[in-house]
Amino acid sequence: MLAGAMGSTMRVVQLDFADAAFPASLVDAPVPDLPGPDWVRVDVAAGGICGSDLHLFNQATGPAQSLSGFVVLPMDLGHEIAGHVVEAGPTSGIAEGTAVAVDPVIACEARGIKPMCRHCANGRVSACHNFGSRVLTRGMGLGFTAGLGSGWADAVVAHRSMIHPLPVDLPVQNAALHEPLSIAIHGLMRTPPDNGDPVLIVGAGIIGLCAAAAVGALFPASPITILAKHDHQARAARALGAANVVMLADAGAHFDALADIVDTPVRGKGAGRMLARGFPYVVEAVGTESAVTDTLRLADGRGTVLLLGAAGISNVDLSPLWFKELSVVGSFCHASDNGTHSIDSALELLASNTLPPDLVITHTFPLDAYRDAVNVALDRGASAAIKVLLTP
Repeated sequence: MLAGAMGSTMRVVQLDFADAAFPASLVDAPVPDLPGPDWVRVDVAAGGICGSDLHLFNQATGPAQSLSGFVVLPMDLGHEIAGHVVEAGPTSGIAEGTAVAVDPVIACEARGIKPMCRHCANGRVSACHNFGSRVLTRGMGLGFTAGLGSGWADAVVAHRSMIHPLPVDLPVQNAALHEPLSIAIHGLMRTPPDNGDPVLIVGAGIIGLCAAAAVGALFPASPITILAKHDHQARAARALGAANVVMLADAGAHFDALADIVDTPVRGKGAGRMLARGFPYVVEAVGTESAVTDTLRLADGRGTVLLLGAAGISNVDLSPLWFKELSVVGSFCHASDNGTHSIDSALELLASNTLPPDLVITHTFPLDAYRDAVNVALDRGASAAIKVLLTP
């Protein structure tokens, strides 16, 4: 390892279950050394709180059990990361002082695995075969491992393949939005909608709003409909140019409103309601079992359903899959699609104000107020939170 700030410590929020009342603790840890000459150390300017982070704090949803072999406990939290390079390995190719976004995915190249798996060799690092290899780290990525720092810490180390310099006009704190926007872009580019086809986005949290911004930029002829739960989300959706915003209704009245938009009847009754035709492209951006079920029932026959929400074990009605012959696409993290990395695309859109930061960054907290930050992010209805940032 290359020596970093030897003997110095930093603060990091760890998932350690040390406190029965709250599963994470703010602890002092050694500043991580550079694992190799291709690595850099970044002082974190902003770390976002992601919906997948919140699953760890919400017993009603919980983390996906199938991911248990790809994480480590205690775990340094935070994978939405932007900051400045303060130490650069001699072959990293990154200058100290560079403002950067950090891809949290630790794939073959970063682990030093040769030959790389077939997905990494083609730029599809989100599907790396070696996430669970435990080479270099037992975790699958930053925010899911320990000893390398994270987004909820003062510093983090990253391989050159994980570093994305910011456009000159993009403030570093706003660049923390690269992660959810890149997730939306990568998902859309895996199986793009036909430009002009109506797109329905189920959920108007940060992933849903990022999906709306990405569809608007990449497929401008496609009218966007968003299904929102809270009024503040609906206002943000309209500000992003959604053609239609429909409010989620406990009694299922949103099915009637959505049916009117695509001029189709509603079939079935009560909890079994389904659009006869529906939307040709539907993005699921919540991750709850009810949202996934609604998404499948709102899609058109032979339509595409893109799953962006981090759904774990769920009780979902899958009958629309065969009844409507749907194509379902899963999407995870970030990758190069058609030769362009989704994080670089996200940074370009952020620099052009396609996703205005003032619209979606609703709360910022210092690192030592991480408990307040998590609680605000969890209680979106009362706090009107969309994106909550920690700013070490």
